[in-house]
Formats: sequence, C-alpha cells, structure tokens
Amino acid sequence: MKNILNSHRIYFGIYAIFFILASIILLLSDKQSIHLFFNGYTTPLLNGFYYYMTHVGDGLTLLAVGLLLLCISYRWTLQIALSGILSGLIAQLLKKVVFGPTPRPSAYFEKLGIQLTYIEGVELHAAYSFPSGHTTAVFALMTSLMLMFNKKKMELPLFILALLTGFSRIYLSQHFLADVLAGSFIGVSVSVLVYYGLNHGSIAKHPKLDQSLITLLKK
Repeated sequence: MKNILNSHRIYFGIYAIFFILASIILLLSDKQSIHLFFNGYTTPLLNGFYYYMTHVGDGLTLLAVGLLLLCISYRWTLQIALSGILSGLIAQLLKKVVFGPTPRPSAYFEKLGIQLTYIEGVELHAAYSFPSGHTTAVFALMTSLMLMFNKKKMELPLFILALLTGFSRIYLSQHFLADVLAGSFIGVSVSVLVYYGLNHGSIAKHPKLDQSLITLLKK
C-alpha cells in the first residue's frame, strides 16, 4: 500500500493538501457561511461550465468508461466497476441509513429564509446531502484511471477534473463543502484498496485478468 502512495506522490500529495485545507476551512467556519461565499461568485460562463461538468460524476460516466476498458483489460474494467460500486454503496449507506435525510443547500437555506442564486435548468434535490454521491463517483473514477495508466503527466489533470466535478456540486447548490470532502475521501480510499486487491496476492496473477475483448476476438 505504501508503494502505491509513494509511486503517485503528485496525485496523493495534491489531494492531501486539498483535504487539509478544506478541513481547516470547515473547522474555522460554518457550512452556511462557506456555501454563501461560493454562491456569491456565480457567472453566466461558469454556470454553463459547471452545469455540464457535474455530469462527469454520473453513474453513466462510470459505466461508459468501464465498457470502453473492456477492450483494453478486464483488470482495468474490474477496477472501475468495483471502485464505483463499492464506493457508491458506502456513500448510499451513509446517506440513507447513517445520516438520513440531511437537508441539501436549497432546503437548508429556504428554511432560514435566505435566497440563493440558482442555476437555470438544474433540478435541485432537497434531502440526503451527506456525502456527495457524484463526488464519490468521480474521485473513484479518476483515482482508478490514474493508478491504471500510471503516468505522472496524467496525475494533475485527472485530479483537477475530479476536483472541478466535486466543486460543481457546491456551485450548483446540490451539496455543501463537507459533503464533497467526504465523498472525495470515500472515492479515493476505495479505489486505492481495490487497486491493491487486484494487483497483489493470488488474484493478481490470474491470466485472464490481463485479457480483453480484443484478445478474445482474435482467438
């Protein structure tokens, strides 16, 4: 496990900085003030950008990437599938069982009588705010891709893509910062554990894991 973290210091180092800074912000301020701060900086250009960016965290994106990777490696497909499913189950368990219907920004501020700036065309959800499912999914996906491609030049772009997608949930007033931070941690942690499991021990040496649909068709 330590070797995995050391081999990808850029990605995990930047993530650690993000996690620490976000945690400090949460400790020094309250979720109401933090969300109102971000909500005060909406622009038409960013509205359109984040409206589409947030879909990178959809389950359909995970499914599409997983299907494409069938042509490269079953091991890679399993990485995406297991990371997405397991992290998603954890997020949903926390949402629906542990924390319950915690109010999302729209419901939270409506109760306080505070008007937020909403983005046109965005269907707002009112409950089950913690943690952010989209953020969990996108960090699981990008962390998995980073580990599988194993190219240092891709670590920063993949992290930025995950971070922007996570931030889109705050920008669109679907989640609070704490929801996004928790989702990112679940996605990263589960992806690393799945990667370790698929690349160490007896299962890692299974010959069929490194085959693909292409090799199957060539037979």
